[in-house]
Amino acid sequence: MKPKTKKEQTSSPFPKIGSPATRALEAAGYTQLEQLTKVTEAELGRLHGMGPRALGILREALREKKLSFAKAGSGKVDAKKKGSPVSRTDKVDEFMDALDHPFKAEVQAVRDIIKGVNKDIAEEIKWKAPSVNYMGEYLVTFNLRESRRIHLVFHNPLIPKVKSNLLEGDYIDRRMVYFANMQDIKTNKSALEKALKDLIKLQSVKKVNL
Repeated sequence: MKPKTKKEQTSSPFPKIGSPATRALEAAGYTQLEQLTKVTEAELGRLHGMGPRALGILREALREKKLSFAKAGSGKVDAKKKGSPVSRTDKVDEFMDALDHPFKAEVQAVRDIIKGVNKDIAEEIKWKAPSVNYMGEYLVTFNLRESRRIHLVFHNPLIPKVKSNLLEGDYIDRRMVYFANMQDIKTNKSALEKALKDLIKLQSVKKVNL
């Protein structure tokens, strides 16, 4: 039998944490347990599909190897640094640079408003469009197939609890927001911010109660 290399001896597979959480780790570039020592628990919690139960299992698996997640503020991971497995802002920036859309400037303006609502909002590309999530749950994604106006899809099971004149539709787990032009965005900036803040507050309460 071929002897294991030093790297193989110090590399461990992930414990059983469920398919959604495993896919979230793999999509973020994590393939070995030891890699999680370079990211904080809060940052992992923002990954879509990563819930409290999976985080607890990973925390215990690290503890058994006398390891732990990175401490907040340790400087081991910069969520805004290009290439970070947690942040996708660089990818969204690249996407926006290459975007050919009649409302490109308006999409960027709305994106800036959304990012300014909460420092812990994370970005990625979903449905071939900019998308944001908070604490591992999607908040809103642009629908860029719409070419006559700016179309936002709030796809979160808690969004029906948010009261706002901006939100349209009566779907079980989503609401729509439309802007006609840049002036419409400016006029409704405060309403959009409030809707997002209310949704984030509900999401935070849900996580605490899990």
